Amino acid sequence: MYFLISLYSCNNNVRAWITLEYHQIPYEYVESLSVEKDQMKGNHGYTKNPRLLQLNPKGLVPTLELSDDLIQLVKSSEGQSGKNLEAYPLKPSPLNDAGSTMHVLSESIDCIEFLNALKLASSHDEIVQNLIPDSSFVAKAHVMNQNICSTFYKVLMKPTREEQKEAFDFFAKSIDEFISKVNQNGYFDSNTLTIVDITVIPWILRLPLLRHYRPMFKIEDVLESDNVTKLNDYVERIKSLPSVKATLWNDHDKLIEVYARYAEGTATSQVGQAVKSGMNAHDV
Repeated sequence: MYFLISLYSCNNNVRAWITLEYHQIPYEYVESLSVEKDQMKGNHGYTKNPRLLQLNPKGLVPTLELSDDLIQLVKSSEGQSGKNLEAYPLKPSPLNDAGSTMHVLSESIDCIEFLNALKLASSHDEIVQNLIPDSSFVAKAHVMNQNICSTFYKVLMKPTREEQKEAFDFFAKSIDEFISKVNQNGYFDSNTLTIVDITVIPWILRLPLLRHYRPMFKIEDVLESDNVTKLNDYVERIKSLPSVKATLWNDHDKLIEVYARYAEGTATSQVGQAVKSGMNAHDV
């Protein structure tokens, strides 16, 4: 059994969730954070499940709790997955007792990698669509994470319009770079879904939030003309994937409300505090 200790509206969490759904890996979803209306209350503006804080003292999501037999399964097929087990930042679960050897993994891109390796290791003769065609895709995922995902919060949270515009231009140009490398009717440099797509998809699907809170900035004004249509087609394509459909936020008004604290500069989450202090979201 796998435990996804999660927050429904959190983009980093959605990465692990899409991967679980895409590879049809059994899991138990545990919703573990709720946003406080008063951002000065709670734990960084959240009420957090005590179990999440026990497993991951930072209280960040996603947090995967994994049994030792799953760890050993991935270890036994290291050559197939292309990454040694020691390279994952796995930690022993602090809830282990004398008869338990559970492990915790929490960085979202690491979670995608591990779950992909787990599916490859357990596939036997089944044909599996590898999310990581080669190791360069992992490096590209990290670059896109920094350029697109972290910059998204700067567009919302930078205090002056000039700083917001600077962040938006960089964000939009990074989206343009990403979409330029998406195959026609396919995905990032591939005809099948990749780790780079899963890294970026949650933020692509949050573009309506920027249109709502920063309507003066229009992504069509920055993208190459051919890429505007290509981006729209890509959005429809990814929204049609069963693995993405399972993670979609159905209440758009509620999602807008959840992100209001970022747009208003009142967010006390660790990401919010990092951006306000001049750091990046990926530094958290």
